[in-house]
Amino acid sequence: DSGWYENPGYFPGRYALQQMGMTLTPVPVDEEGLQVAAGQQMAPNARFAVVTPSHQSPTGVALSLPRRLALLAWANQKDAWIIEDDYDSEFRYHGHPLPALKSLDHEQRVLYTGTFSKVLFPGLRLAYLVVPPALQQTFHEAVNHWPGPGSILPQAMVAAFMQQGHFVRHLRKMRQLYAVRRGYLVEALESIIGSSLRIQPA
Repeated sequence: DSGWYENPGYFPGRYALQQMGMTLTPVPVDEEGLQVAAGQQMAPNARFAVVTPSHQSPTGVALSLPRRLALLAWANQKDAWIIEDDYDSEFRYHGHPLPALKSLDHEQRVLYTGTFSKVLFPGLRLAYLVVPPALQQTFHEAVNHWPGPGSILPQAMVAAFMQQGHFVRHLRKMRQLYAVRRGYLVEALESIIGSSLRIQPA
């Protein structure tokens, strides 16, 4: 199958898809994220699109709401899939968080994935995938062909951490801490580089 991939984009993900035989079209990114119209022109028959909408990797820009809606409209029209890699979406320091593509997905075209490694600690190699109901059996069968589910202990620990309410408190604390650190960094950069630097809201 062929699909869209952000350009620039997350190289390990692109490499993994190419190793599986996928044909990827590099679709440019600007200050509003993936250029959906460009993707439609460059690869009109693509079967999927891989996006990092909250903090585009590596630029950090957020996919604007009009672009999110345009991407969903394309997927609905073309019967295509959107792989939403929503890593790091828990942290936003300006304005209200934009809705996840999955939350706007009324036609069940979005596969939503995230990770705990960014929000808890990097050594925790634990991620999750939310798929449409129609695909649950397909993915269940695919998982059964893998060597195993990974270590059960980290999964159980994170589940207990969330059930006991620690995860929400941790997020609240980290958001405050990282906002302060970001403020110091922006202040330092502006004092060194000055007007030649433009900070994107994140």
